[in-house]
Amino acid sequence: MAEVVIVEQSFDPPLTDEEHSRIGKLIDRCAGMRNATWMRSYLSADRRRMFCEFEAPDAQSVRESYRSAGVPFQAVWSAYLYKR
Repeated sequence: MAEVVIVEQSFDPPLTDEEHSRIGKLIDRCAGMRNATWMRSYLSADRRRMFCEFEAPDAQSVRESYRSAGVPFQAVWSAYLYKR
């Protein structure tokens, strides 16, 4: 069963649209090989922090995806979705 996995990233300088597109393509390719699927991202208004949500077998598969793509991250963790 797939888990919800959250990735935390920070950017200095702020993330540009071009860089976002570039790293997104790299991560999608690597994540697909590990049965992980990007669901959504939240980018801060100042473009310096981002949280990405994946559906994946586990957090380790997402960590491996980012490392294989050469994309840095601060933390990767499994989560439960609570909503109203």
